Amino acid sequence: MTEERLVVWAQAVQRADEIAALGHHPADSWDGRAIRGVLAVTLLVLATRQKRPVEEVDTGSALWHLAQGPTMVYELGDGLQLAADVTRAEWAWLIRSWPREPSLANSDGMPRGIGRGSPLPAVDVVTHWAGSAVQAALATERPAGLTPRTRVQVIGGEDEGRTGEVVAPAWLMDDENRTVMAGPPTGYEVVFTIPPGQGVARRAVMPIRDGEIRIEAPGSHGEHVIIRAKDLEPEEPVSASQ
Repeated sequence: MTEERLVVWAQAVQRADEIAALGHHPADSWDGRAIRGVLAVTLLVLATRQKRPVEEVDTGSALWHLAQGPTMVYELGDGLQLAADVTRAEWAWLIRSWPREPSLANSDGMPRGIGRGSPLPAVDVVTHWAGSAVQAALATERPAGLTPRTRVQVIGGEDEGRTGEVVAPAWLMDDENRTVMAGPPTGYEVVFTIPPGQGVARRAVMPIRDGEIRIEAPGSHGEHVIIRAKDLEPEEPVSASQ
């Protein structure tokens, strides 16, 4: 039984690594380990609940659970009591708190970018990022139409005439079956472009060795909005002669 649990955990880690790789977070970083850990735990527990191999867990099901936030991941973690020792050790790492200082202690000696300096457990910090990685995986499985960073214009609805950039597909959730509705996305998350001269100050905090500095810079992008797929089309490129 112990050997079987180790095999299933290894399969969950392998699939988590494949999904996380789409997000370009190195496995030897704090970010990469945390994201892969959350994904592996999610896949393992869903496989156990659904009585199917890890590789057959629906990507949409994983996305639905991660979209519910860290509380759902903690609930999934409650199902690890009978898991292999290595699995429970990884879960303990995912739910531990972190000292703010020194920086190496805050990152377990690894490079860290997400939530740097935060004392919160990895589950609280990276669940959204893990969900984004699963979104990318789902987009490779289903024709998503418009890819991230595609310049688009709105051709219908209350935002007609505005332009922006695709951030990600917006999948319709099937709450009854705890998965994502079949088929292509019904809409897209779009960040609108702000017309020249109307840019608002974008505030950012940059950590430095002795603390942090706060800066303001004019941002070229405005609010994020979900737009129905039928109300979007790729923006025509501007001719070089114009």
